[in-house]
Amino acid sequence: MKSIIAGLLSFIVGFMCYALTLKLVWNESLGGDAYAVLIWGGFFFLIGIPMYLFMISLIDESTRFSKHKYLFYPLGCMLAYFVPAAIIALISGGVSAIFSSELLLFHTFFLSSGFIFGITSWFFRRKESSDYLKFN
Repeated sequence: MKSIIAGLLSFIVGFMCYALTLKLVWNESLGGDAYAVLIWGGFFFLIGIPMYLFMISLIDESTRFSKHKYLFYPLGCMLAYFVPAAIIALISGGVSAIFSSELLLFHTFFLSSGFIFGITSWFFRRKESSDYLKFN
């Protein structure tokens, strides 16, 4: 249930950052495209959330990251998107394509949603462990 809450919250923040970037960078609004962005954004729940959960499980399994999970959860979730996207952009368009204005919207969506998912997951897990310690 907590992963669903983290996923919904991260999607909402990512969508808001997408719309804000569209307005600030291109001085455009979503208008009628909002529904299309929301529908295509639904793939986020099929691909993004499992990828984020996988990153968090890798961080949980590693003893190196145990003291600083509040940093590594969001960083891992953000990199889970950025690294594959950067590789694809590098292959298809070179180094300049990684930071192109066309990819800026996707970067803001996925980096902000990864950050929120990581922070929210860390908060829920920290709360669970503190509740566990209180009862034992």
